[in-house]
Amino acid sequence: MVAIFVAFMFVSLVLTDLAVTKWREWRVARAVQTVSPAAVGDRADAWRQVPEGVHIVDQHTWIKPDPTGGLGIGADAFLVRAVGAAGRIVLPTVGEQVSAGQPLFRLEQNGRSLMIPSALTGRIMAVNTRLENEPELLTSDPYGSGWICYLNPTRVEGAAPRAHFGEQATRWLEDEFALFRDFVLQFSPDVAFGMTSQDGGLPAFGCLGELGQPAWSAFETSFIRRP
Repeated sequence: MVAIFVAFMFVSLVLTDLAVTKWREWRVARAVQTVSPAAVGDRADAWRQVPEGVHIVDQHTWIKPDPTGGLGIGADAFLVRAVGAAGRIVLPTVGEQVSAGQPLFRLEQNGRSLMIPSALTGRIMAVNTRLENEPELLTSDPYGSGWICYLNPTRVEGAAPRAHFGEQATRWLEDEFALFRDFVLQFSPDVAFGMTSQDGGLPAFGCLGELGQPAWSAFETSFIRRP
């Protein structure tokens, strides 16, 4: 009888813990999705629109703090415009502990890939599983339904990540696109020729996808994992 009672209590605790975990994931996912959307594939100026409350960090990911101290995380419009339509997005795992500078998620397209590191140390509380079947959400709504994960920071390792927000974020993105124009020109003048005045001289949407893996590796070093 005692053994049955103990087993029942164990199962009850497991189910309760599972229910609490699912509820927490649902709650944080809803909090992340309150970020104002900004599609970057259809409008040339959409990349400039950094939603209120969103901070852009040097790894070209965005973070959005919430009142609980957690952080919504996604790819910024610069990264999305450069890569274009990702064929696959490899997400972190709920419950995984990640450290600053270590891989957080990966973007894949036609045999090429970019590994995006975490800007902070913490535990993954929720991931956007919709991206597994709908990777186009990252392109159509990077600051909204295309969010990547929700992280609960645990401690700071080394220097805090440099964050850009508001008008300063827009100016920083302008500078990054200017550097990216020069970067594309080095690898393919033909691709660079597509940067017309019609869209303000921005690199064409998805132009990194026109280049080979050496360019992707160089892009990761120059714009994602810079010193």
